[in-house]
Amino acid sequence: MIQMQMNDKGKVTNYFSDRYVVNQTKVWDGNHFIFVGKYHVDTAIIYRYGVGTWTLNGNIYEEDIQYHYDKSYEGRKNKIWLEIKNDTLLHIFPVNDQGLPAATHWIERYVRLN
Repeated sequence: MIQMQMNDKGKVTNYFSDRYVVNQTKVWDGNHFIFVGKYHVDTAIIYRYGVGTWTLNGNIYEEDIQYHYDKSYEGRKNKIWLEIKNDTLLHIFPVNDQGLPAATHWIERYVRLN
């Protein structure tokens, strides 16, 4: 991940800054995904992870979350807008069935490593 932002009704918070140091990787294989990350926020260190299966219909990507650092996400489906340009993947969530983001949503950008 090279960028993470939260857009809360138009107010954008950038999570790659002097206060936040984020290292996160996401991997897709077949119909499974996994992400794992280490976040330094001020003086705290937070580990994040998630595992599950996925489907893709056009630009609408849906994750069926099996394991997650936040247990309230386990068993949920997460609908995401995906867009790939060259080696960069844009990942916006949550979105509705048409791919439009919720009033409060996250924007993540990933760069392919291989």
